[in-house]
Order: sequence, then structure tokens, then C-alpha cells
Amino acid sequence: MLSVIVPVHNESRLLAASATSLTKALAGLGMDYELLIAEDGSSDATADIAQKLASANPRIRPIITKKRLGRGLSLSNAIIASRGDIVLYMDADLATDLSHIPALIGELERGSDIATGSRLLPGSRVSGRNALRDIASKSYNLLLRLLFRTEVRDHQCGFKAFRRSSILPLLKDVHDSHWFWDSELLIRAQARGMRVAEIPVRWTDRKESGVRLHADIIYMGLAALKLRLAIGRKL
Repeated sequence: MLSVIVPVHNESRLLAASATSLTKALAGLGMDYELLIAEDGSSDATADIAQKLASANPRIRPIITKKRLGRGLSLSNAIIASRGDIVLYMDADLATDLSHIPALIGELERGSDIATGSRLLPGSRVSGRNALRDIASKSYNLLLRLLFRTEVRDHQCGFKAFRRSSILPLLKDVHDSHWFWDSELLIRAQARGMRVAEIPVRWTDRKESGVRLHADIIYMGLAALKLRLAIGRKL
């Protein structure tokens, strides 16, 4: 089974349309699947919409929290609750073209423990991203490669898949609960010798990103430095 997770916080404007597009794409794969909506303490109607979607489609399973946990912790909880052998997650705005799902799964079938989309590989096509965000993303990823000797080009792309059996033991060591979670997961996975594959993707900035450019980039940069100090020479 394939478990697909969509983390959401105050996404009432786009959740229903995104779920419709996603279930249509998943049905075309010819695989048994479940769609987990990891609702993270929203203050709008997101939780109600998630419940209604689940009532209309038995493959949709909402995970509702009354208090906001953070995107990373919400994803961790959803992975633990998932039932599939392969777990895939993507952002609610579906910024990454859904046609890349088979390629992502294919990397796992070829032996990778984690597969991730990349906006920074040759062959990637990025639309709608302004120059400032592009520079910030490239600088952040360069920082991670320098600090941790990671081979991943794009740590933050919200389009990742993994073997559930490989990722579960790793979750207890991933301490960030929000935006740095993706990066920490990949850093710790590579430190354990896990195989991480990247694929180029078509990605469109939908303008609904929850990332606050200045505040969150500073937070992620500081989180990276804190992790580097915490692990010393272990990586």
C-alpha cells in the first residue's frame, strides 16, 4: 500500500481542490493507497473540510490535532499512523507536478531508502519563484552541504517518499518540529548510511506557501548551526 500524507494548517481555501486533484492522480497509479490529511491545529475550517472529505471517500483519513504541533511533528505523527509500505508526502498547494509520483516511487523500488524531489538539479523546472526566494534557497542548501557534507541539492522540497520500515527508526532522532524537519531528516538519514535519491521536478510557486522568507530562513539557518554543534564530529 502507498500512504500519501498532506500536512495542512489553515488550508481551507485549497484543501478540497487539492484533495480532488491528488485522489485522481493516485487512482491512476493502479496501486492501493490511503490519503492522510495531517491537520495541524488550524484556526479556520480546515479540520471540518478534512472530515467531510473523509466521509465522502473511505481512502481519505484525517489526523486532527486541536493544538498546533508544527509541520515536522505533524508529519512524524502521520508517518507513524500510516499503513503503507511506502510513505509519500507533499505540500497542500501541490506545487510539485503530480506526474512525478511514479518516478519518486521508482527510486525506492530501485533500492533507495528515501527519494526526494529537487528544484535545483539539472532538468528541474521552477516557475513563479522570485529571485530573492531563489537566492535564499540556494544559499541555505549550500550551507547544509558545507556543514554536513550532505550530497542532497534541495533539502526543503516538500515532495518526498520513503520506505516506512527505513524511516520509522529515524524519527525518534529528528528533533525539529517545524520547517527544519525535512533537512534534519535527510541529514540524519545520510549519516546513518541510508541511500537518498533526488529527482528533478517541475515546481510552481502557488503563492500560498506558509514559509515566511526572512524569519523562517533565519530560523532554519540557526537550526542547522545548532544541529552541527550538537552532533560534533558524528557526521
